[in-house]
This record gives sequence, C-alpha cells and structure tokens, in this order.
Amino acid sequence: MSLPAGTPLRADPQAITLLLIDAQPMFWDSMSGSREPVMARTAHLLKLAGSVGVPVIATFEHPVERKGWLPERLERAMPANAARFVKRTYDCCGEPEIRDALLSGPGRQVAVAGAETDVCVLQSTLS
Repeated sequence: MSLPAGTPLRADPQAITLLLIDAQPMFWDSMSGSREPVMARTAHLLKLAGSVGVPVIATFEHPVERKGWLPERLERAMPANAARFVKRTYDCCGEPEIRDALLSGPGRQVAVAGAETDVCVLQSTLS
C-alpha cells in the first residue's frame, strides 16, 4: 500500500510510533456492536504505518495462550519489523521493556490503537 504522490501527511512518520495495544481475538470477540469497521480501520492503519516507515509496537495481554495473538486479518497487515511484547499489567508503560521501546522511538508522538479500550488502552494512555 502506498500513498499517491503529493498526499499531505497529518503526522510526521519521522516523529511517531504506532502502539497497538491488546488487539487479541478474545477482546475482538467480546466487543459490542459491529467489529468489522473497527477491524478494517485497524488493518488499514497497520498497512499505512508499514508503507511510510512508522515503527509499530504491539502488546499482548498475558496469558496469550488463552487470549490469542492477532486475528489473521491484522496479522497479515502487521509490518514484518513490528516489535511484539507480552505484558502482565494493564498499563503497558508499567512494563520496562515496552516503555523503553516507546522511549527509543523516532520522536515523542505515539498513535494508539487497540481492542480493549476501556481498560488496557485507557490505562496505557493515562501514563
């Protein structure tokens, strides 16, 4: 996927990291309403990040054996060089290796997406 020449970017890919928090099947399956539009936008966001070189960090809530990794659609969209971390806290910034990965990114901007917005995404963004 690529952008047409001359398309203005609203975020500078040289200064942003995409943080995908707990987009695991268990959370998608428990989502109320239609998850298809949200899943489609999340897949598009991952493809776009890969096409413009935005680093992607994905977190997975423990135990992954029960909650799963990524739905197949998101796995196909995930950039090959994405960093993946299993976390044991709701707040991903409470995990030193995830916090270090965020701080070592290209800039101070973080775009956040995820499926468990009422707990894990909220707690991580409040940090």
